[in-house]
Amino acid sequence: MPEGCKHTAAWCVGQLPNLYTKFQETNESRYGEEIARVVQALLNDLAASETARPGARKLADHITDKFRSLHEQFGLPKLNLRLLAAAPSGSRKTV
Repeated sequence: MPEGCKHTAAWCVGQLPNLYTKFQETNESRYGEEIARVVQALLNDLAASETARPGARKLADHITDKFRSLHEQFGLPKLNLRLLAAAPSGSRKTV
């Protein structure tokens, strides 16, 4: 994982315990939305690093599945997570 991606991942994961606690205590949608935003940022960063680190997109898919499972298991609102489209491979020729 590229260094910048590690930094982003650590920051995102570090935000989640507090957000989940606040969401559990208040059930306010703003905390659920912030959880989704933070997880989405992590996934986007991972997916974008696929060219530098093959397998990063697969890891992002796995993380997506785990978060969906976690939310299902604990009756939390569904996360609508979407990975960025894969970057095109090779060069493009223009006419």
